[in-house]
Amino acid sequence: MTEFPSGQKTGYLTEIAFPTLTDEHIALLKPLGELRQTSVGDVLFTSGKRPVMMVIVLAGRTEVIESTDGEERVVTTTRPGQFVGELTLLTGQTPFATCIVREPGEVLLLPAETVQRVVATMPAISDIFVTAFAARRQLLLHIAGATLTLIGNPASPDVLHYEAFVHRNRLPHRWLAPDDPVAVALLDRLGAVGPARVWVVLRGQKALADPGLLYLAKALGLDLGFEQNGPCDLMVIGAGPAGLAAAVYGASEGLITVAIDDVAIGGQAGASSRIENYLGFPTGISGSDLAFRAEVQALKFGARIAYPRRATRLSREGDLFAVELDSKQTVRARSIVIANGARYRTLGVEEQERFEGAGIYYAATDLEARLCGDPDVVVVGGGNSAGQAAMFLSEQARCVHLVCRSSYLGRSMSQYLVSRLQESPRVKIYLNAYVTGLRGDERLQEITIVSQNSGVHEYPCCGVFVMIGADPHTEWLRGVLDLDERGFIITGNPPEPPAALLSPYQTSLPGVFAVGDVRSNSVKRVASAVGEGSVVVQAVHQYLASRDPRTAA
Repeated sequence: MTEFPSGQKTGYLTEIAFPTLTDEHIALLKPLGELRQTSVGDVLFTSGKRPVMMVIVLAGRTEVIESTDGEERVVTTTRPGQFVGELTLLTGQTPFATCIVREPGEVLLLPAETVQRVVATMPAISDIFVTAFAARRQLLLHIAGATLTLIGNPASPDVLHYEAFVHRNRLPHRWLAPDDPVAVALLDRLGAVGPARVWVVLRGQKALADPGLLYLAKALGLDLGFEQNGPCDLMVIGAGPAGLAAAVYGASEGLITVAIDDVAIGGQAGASSRIENYLGFPTGISGSDLAFRAEVQALKFGARIAYPRRATRLSREGDLFAVELDSKQTVRARSIVIANGARYRTLGVEEQERFEGAGIYYAATDLEARLCGDPDVVVVGGGNSAGQAAMFLSEQARCVHLVCRSSYLGRSMSQYLVSRLQESPRVKIYLNAYVTGLRGDERLQEITIVSQNSGVHEYPCCGVFVMIGADPHTEWLRGVLDLDERGFIITGNPPEPPAALLSPYQTSLPGVFAVGDVRSNSVKRVASAVGEGSVVVQAVHQYLASRDPRTAA
């Protein structure tokens, strides 16, 4: 299988995004779909509308069209043997573009459900489809026009909020400043008037004023209607490394698997610019790329993933668990894996809330770095996330001030990062140190650092990246599961037999498991989280088999 593209030029993406199926492949697919004779101008599917179809061109020619600022442009031309469709066929989203016949001929139409079955059961064709889908999504991110347009002040925390969501979830989009002539003309054409912190334009056809992420997700076709599909075998709450691993292994082993996340695929790891000590990637991989690969892998095996969806209540209903979501939906499942991670702690400094999104950030990706100017930046923390952020930012900033409260940097940071940071001429390390002051007008402009070793330091500063440990996302579980004194979920000591169900990931409620950062005494590393998410599925199978032997693996 061709390796997923990761930051390659669009030329390479184009090469692997549009393969030609062999006659043998088409012969296998013909009995599964609908043959249709086509005429010039036939619309085979439409941007933003269902049904979602794969189009395999047998004769003639089709074009994939995107409407940008009221003008159509051709994304690609598809000829005999090639197919039209991308990840929306696996995710349930509505298409990002429109497919129109330009030369008459014949096509084979495969519904999304059929494509999903082919991907899961026909390896030779699955590899072709999945590789092409992944490359096409990457290509859409490079060339996206008006699929999704964000209009707002680039320095605004509100714009960052929306852009982080679409960027981390790899939704094709672009950003425009409010005074950009293109933005002005677009809003005028759509009749968008009145105040708005952020205008969100969908497919160049509809302008939404401050819609909220949940509404935006529904408008993009991400509302999958879980309540209409009966109980699932496994519900995974949280789609970071641990949750994605559980979704991959659960779905691949035949469990009807649903996963949700309240922000973005990848969790905190998805915001990491580069992970260099993850097995199998000697030159490193970004958290975003790792999460994308895992998401595609989970979708390949039939898992369903939805975002933004936040669990608000867990209860038991007979042999099932009921999970209430912030969308007012209720998902019922036979087993639960909680992998919703933890959130970064705040600085606890006066004025910090005022500067969040306007100088204070909890991730260090290209998106946040773009908002920083010439002055120095500060990274606060002593773990691997802080070290990776400091190295990434040192490639762009004049100087990175790394503020660590510990007296020894290697206490919680991998040695390879410690060595690099110590050798970097653009990184200054402060031990036994804290950020004590933040100053600025609309944005952060100056910072005070106090070190027990070197005294008080004041610097011009455009960005503080805070990575100082984490608190668990478990407020909604108090009174339901046993938590430790810090709020992390206690596992490994189920209150009832049988002994065969003993698992280091079992919570105090049989059938509910916890993995990754949210679990008490877990190792806060990406590789460890992936391992826990992979292994926990065995315990899930054991639990389901104890309730119904027919479900045994």
